[in-house]
Amino acid sequence: MKACVLENKDVITYKNINTPEIHSGEVLIKVKACGICSSDFNRVYGDSAYFYPLVLGHEFSGEIIKCAEDVDSSYIGKHVTVFPLLPCKECEFCKKKQYAQCKNYKYFGSRNNGAMAEYIAVPLWNIKVLSNSLDFAVAALTEPTAVSYHAIHKISDCNKKSICISGTGIIGILCGIMAINKGADVTFILRSNRKQAILSKLGFKHFIADAVGEYDIVLECAGTQESITNCLNLVKAKGEVILVGNPAGDLTLEKKLYWKLLRAEITVKGIWNSEFKNAEFDDWDGAIEFLNNNQTIVKQLITHKFKFEECANAFECLKKSETLKVKGVFIGEE
Repeated sequence: MKACVLENKDVITYKNINTPEIHSGEVLIKVKACGICSSDFNRVYGDSAYFYPLVLGHEFSGEIIKCAEDVDSSYIGKHVTVFPLLPCKECEFCKKKQYAQCKNYKYFGSRNNGAMAEYIAVPLWNIKVLSNSLDFAVAALTEPTAVSYHAIHKISDCNKKSICISGTGIIGILCGIMAINKGADVTFILRSNRKQAILSKLGFKHFIADAVGEYDIVLECAGTQESITNCLNLVKAKGEVILVGNPAGDLTLEKKLYWKLLRAEITVKGIWNSEFKNAEFDDWDGAIEFLNNNQTIVKQLITHKFKFEECANAFECLKKSETLKVKGVFIGEE
């Protein structure tokens, strides 16, 4: 099969590799669409690849074309998306079905080869079956949608609350849409008029350029020093800060902001991945329902589509600071 292979730092090529074999409990998926995540950029241009050569891609959708002998063949032809984390199922957190906190997990596209390829073998446990009416490119965004869903559901109450979001990537925007749907008044920290045009088209009305104002809840979705500092400055006393963005390096905290956390009794919540097949709650079911109900809106977030063979040019295109982007998606062949 053909795949996008990260050969080394800065070197990604489209080449022939072996089609994966399926083992007990697995299905073979023909990849129809695969999202390009900021973490993929960190592996291509940074130092976060676990090994080379590596097939990237953890946000994807496709069609099951083959099942292992112990998997019901009725799954063949099903449209699916995939929870990309492969838990050990033996540690203390897995036993509580808190798989995102697994101590010995593997992960498609980072610790295992991923879905920027024609085919991928996946345990049946990791799949979610989709409606055939859900567009494959939209379905590929289930993973970031589930992370956003998880973040919003960590907030004690959104209704009639003022929420400020720092970060206008796919997760920040999806959080904003979900918060509005729950009755919140949403403001974005924004410094790009071009990005404001996209957000305005999506129905957002409130924007600030600097950390001025006070908000009940602040979501940090950028992972930068400036963004986190702004969020702590903007939150009201007794308010909540939801940390979603992954930092690229070490961060520092000014003494006055630490004092604010203490004196204003700010609640700080960290977000990591999403709940999947938890007995009490499954963010992926909520995310899929959201995508089914908001396909028209979500399609507007896909600003770039590429063929897999364009992988090198795709990363270079999206890397450019002047490129107006929200989400890039690879589209597989029919």
